[in-house]
Amino acid sequence: MKLTTGPGKVEALAEEAVVAACTLADAAGPSCWSADAVEDVAAALEVLAGALAQLDPECAEILSVVPIAAAAVVERAEQAAAGTSEAVDGRATAGTSAALRQALAAHGLTRHRVHQLGAALVTVTLDAPEAQALAVLLSRRETLPRQAQQGDDDGWGAGPAETAAAALADALRAHGTGAYARVLASGQVSAGLTPQAAQAVIAALTARPVVAARGKRRGLGPGFKGVASR
Repeated sequence: MKLTTGPGKVEALAEEAVVAACTLADAAGPSCWSADAVEDVAAALEVLAGALAQLDPECAEILSVVPIAAAAVVERAEQAAAGTSEAVDGRATAGTSAALRQALAAHGLTRHRVHQLGAALVTVTLDAPEAQALAVLLSRRETLPRQAQQGDDDGWGAGPAETAAAALADALRAHGTGAYARVLASGQVSAGLTPQAAQAVIAALTARPVVAARGKRRGLGPGFKGVASR
């Protein structure tokens, strides 16, 4: 990482950002927040994390959890505003994250991050092709679409992130209310679901047969037409 030593435009803007953040923190309190205000601050966190992530790949990796956490906070605020927040016994959800990781890995979905954020939300972040593949696994189809069987030999393919997020959101909703999937600034897809919905997803993945791949997996490429791009 190489940093400049003299003041510049970025330094002045960064100072303005921290002053604004301090002003907001002084004005905020547990009873002061609205769902819109939470969404705005979460968006600011994601933008600032994205800016710092440009420093180098290691910083980008360190900051990769920020968009996921911000999305989870927004989801909790939306649930609270709608009166649908759920209190879940922590003992009942202790193994959910580990079980979900194992279920994903059993189907060859290994490039993912799973987090349990409090007792009411589990998030899973995947590359777009794997998010699309998970959507197919969770759908009721017994076979993959024809386009998915004709992918190239380079891996899973590279379908649009928006298409993958839309397909995954539709598939997750069949397993529980309040589930979502959205595209992060990084281009990855982050999905959120309640622990109950996560358990339903785990059960669905466990029930699906695992087909041993010969050589490299064939991908869900640009020809996948499960859900149209938004």
